[in-house]
Amino acid sequence: MQLQKTPWPDSWKDSAEQWLVYLKASGLKDSTVTTRRVKLSGFARWVDKPPYEVTYEDCEAWMGREHLAAETRKGIRATMSSFFAWMLATGRIDVDPSVNLPHVAGSSPHPRPCPEAGIRLALDTLSERDALMVKLGAELALRRSEIAGIRGTDIITDGFGNQSLVVRGKGDKQRLVPLSPRLAARISLAGDGWLFPSRNDHGESHLSPGRVGKIIGPALPDGYSTHSLRHRAATHAYTATRDLLAVSAFLGHASVATTQRYVAMPPEHLRDMVMACAL
Repeated sequence: MQLQKTPWPDSWKDSAEQWLVYLKASGLKDSTVTTRRVKLSGFARWVDKPPYEVTYEDCEAWMGREHLAAETRKGIRATMSSFFAWMLATGRIDVDPSVNLPHVAGSSPHPRPCPEAGIRLALDTLSERDALMVKLGAELALRRSEIAGIRGTDIITDGFGNQSLVVRGKGDKQRLVPLSPRLAARISLAGDGWLFPSRNDHGESHLSPGRVGKIIGPALPDGYSTHSLRHRAATHAYTATRDLLAVSAFLGHASVATTQRYVAMPPEHLRDMVMACAL
């Protein structure tokens, strides 16, 4: 079972490929497995020694490189912890060098919703298919991977005729996102196939999340990515409801604390608050 594209150093190849099989057997999504592969292969080439000779200091040095975002360090730690724990469990090493790697403090980035004018310009300039990707991000708060993996059959209808999209998020967790009749009708046109099929295999698979990002990103204003559409949806949802718990469910977050990083507080809310406090 071949799950990697980047060649491994010879001393890593057998163990790394078998570990990737283990990740797939554990039910991780393809996008997660790909991310873990990329991170581990980068470390393997950098460390320039067999995995059974890797030390704690090697892992710490790779994780502690300068100019890495906190989320990147978290991903590196998770990757090395997974790989070396598996190596230990399968008898390939006697000591796990990733044990006791430092936990990474979470960053607190400010919400960055894409401006409305930028979204409208993207909708006007993109093809109908690509504009649909933008709408799914900006209206339904979908991630790149969630946009890429939609099928026409992912729509369900409740007893009142309301339609929702079954979204498969991180960790293969599912959530229901209500659909407007317009979006429901458009998604249904895909039938039992992918909404965004890949042209490389005649539609047998869907576009990759990376490809979705490369389509949407250049159409947005400078400095705004596909994920900024998700921030836009979160901000509008909170403005309409003032219900952070509902917005958290809408985004598929396990924690409301995560949702808070997505919601840009409208300036008029702060102004109204200050005016209300005036003596």
